[in-house]
Amino acid sequence: MYGVTQWMEAAHGLSSVAAGLLLLPMGAVSALLSRPLARRNLIRGPLVVAAVTMLIGSAGIMLLNSHSPAIAIVLVSLVFGVASATTTVGNQTALYLEAPPDHIGTASGLFRTFGYLGTITSAVIGGIVFRTGVTDHGLHILGLVLVGAGLAVLLLTVLDRRLMGRTTPTT
Repeated sequence: MYGVTQWMEAAHGLSSVAAGLLLLPMGAVSALLSRPLARRNLIRGPLVVAAVTMLIGSAGIMLLNSHSPAIAIVLVSLVFGVASATTTVGNQTALYLEAPPDHIGTASGLFRTFGYLGTITSAVIGGIVFRTGVTDHGLHILGLVLVGAGLAVLLLTVLDRRLMGRTTPTT
């Protein structure tokens, strides 16, 4: 959503406050879904939902343009809120169930490190697609990149034999 925020301000003409307010429901959905998901200790289901909602949200980004109504932006962000919650809960559950107890700290640190690398990669991709200016076309290219990433994540999740046939790994 980093590139979408930049696009909302530059191409859609929103203030930084308005852009932030349009993304607020995304955070709320993510927070509201995280707790009930975390209680169930599921891995595969949330990760599949994360990949599917990433694909849906990415397709939604490709449909937005500088004349899109605010509700369209909010709807796309809500989909990414679901993706955020299910990704975080599924990956954290996998981490805590798979990492040996004496390596939880290291595994958690690596988990956060790779999260930061994803953020850095997002900034780089945004810089590339918006290098000549923030436009609808750049946003749509960003959406295509995200669709590709979503397909890769979906395939990796669905084809992971360790996740097949069980909701949580055995220790």
